[in-house]
Amino acid sequence: MKRYVMIGSAVAVAVPVLAGGAFASAQDFGRTSVSDSGVSWRACADRPGAECGVVEVPLDWNAPSGATIKLSVVRRKATDSSARVGTLFYNPGGPGVPAALLVRDYAADTFSEELRRRFDIVGIDPRGVGESIPALRCGQPVHNPEISQFPESKAGYDRLVGWNAAVGRSCLESTGPLPAHLDTADVARDFDAVRAALGERKISFFGKSYGSILGAQYARLFPGRVRTMALDGAVDQAVPASRLVTDAAMAVEDSFDRFAAWCDRTSTCVLHGRDVGQVWDRLVTAAERSPIGVSGGRPLTAEELRYSAYAFLTMTPEFAGGLATAITQAEQGDAQLFATMRAQALDDPVSTAAYRSILCQDIDPRIDGFADVRKRMRKIRSVAPHMRGTSEFWDMTVGCAGWPIPPAHMRRQSPIRNVPPILVIGNTHDPATPLRWARSLSERIQGSGLLINDGDGHTAYRRSACATEHIDTYLVTGTLPATGSVCAQPR
Repeated sequence: MKRYVMIGSAVAVAVPVLAGGAFASAQDFGRTSVSDSGVSWRACADRPGAECGVVEVPLDWNAPSGATIKLSVVRRKATDSSARVGTLFYNPGGPGVPAALLVRDYAADTFSEELRRRFDIVGIDPRGVGESIPALRCGQPVHNPEISQFPESKAGYDRLVGWNAAVGRSCLESTGPLPAHLDTADVARDFDAVRAALGERKISFFGKSYGSILGAQYARLFPGRVRTMALDGAVDQAVPASRLVTDAAMAVEDSFDRFAAWCDRTSTCVLHGRDVGQVWDRLVTAAERSPIGVSGGRPLTAEELRYSAYAFLTMTPEFAGGLATAITQAEQGDAQLFATMRAQALDDPVSTAAYRSILCQDIDPRIDGFADVRKRMRKIRSVAPHMRGTSEFWDMTVGCAGWPIPPAHMRRQSPIRNVPPILVIGNTHDPATPLRWARSLSERIQGSGLLINDGDGHTAYRRSACATEHIDTYLVTGTLPATGSVCAQPR
């Protein structure tokens, strides 16, 4: 879900996998002041075929006549107008990943030729993200390497909570009231405002990782405006936060074990012939005693090594060799490759600020002090002996403890009904969004279908030819894959 993953783009090397009251009715939110305004399109500079535009929406959907914000929108029209079937909204995850950029600059890498031929593809930078105005800013970095996310004492826990509170306050001071209006329900209402501005009665939607949370919220709020919807690398918000972190820890450990097994059977892996688990454990133990040096940069802590390794795992099997090389070099005293991955995953101030602020609106960690955190730490470490419970959902849970803006109170757990068939996709070995979340989300969407991709890495689209073909066919035709469909992992 974060700059590590979710959150899920074929072109972004590392991208970010969660105030307000209960929902009003979908009909209430359908009456929006921007419904008849349209979009003033202009040609995107130096990007043939891409149109750039802006849609203005209320900052607070409970006060639609008040202050407004501007959403950056990019559209590429169907390359075959005679075969066009509609408009496809895309969200690549994060939260914090700018969809407008991907549609504008990387459409051929992000979408198949079939989707580009059949759909007007629209990328919307959600509120606070990318080129939407204002972009979220925080005066303090979200991650502080001197403050552990795995506190071993009450004093360490208090430092963590204090830092989170300071970061949240700095976001409010740097950005104004926006951080209190970033929950996914507000983003879903924004997307429907864009739909109305485009003059579309219904839209198709393709969401990856965090985009599955957004898609599910849109379907719950606006079921009659969905034509087709594919949710790849799905997250089920109905799962309690305590189980989310356990599920995620197990998924990350599974991916590490599969990486180790790949090295064991692959002669080109630089760790081939060695016990990868032992090599990794020794490296991390050494980093706990003294951070591992980085040529030309700051040494990395053990936690940073684990989170950087997790970022590599989200992109396996393609990056398995890179992870092995990074471990070997760090053994020799230079964690440069890990530092590069960390910088891509954690150091961008805009995307990490958006990631933390949005998810702290959406996810209620319900942590009851240090004793509760220590209990959860014991649990996740017991199921993940090598990765020690590292996951985005742990980062999210402890990262939101002390956040000064309370999470939105939304009826997320209600089933989604009265929608056309929705396709949910999950990988069997996804370190960011375990398959069981795709199963449970599918069960909560009336009439949905589940496509299982037997494979590694985060999300299936453009990673598996089989899954890509199924998703394309469904989005174009609305026909779900046959019940029980599984895309087998190629040898």
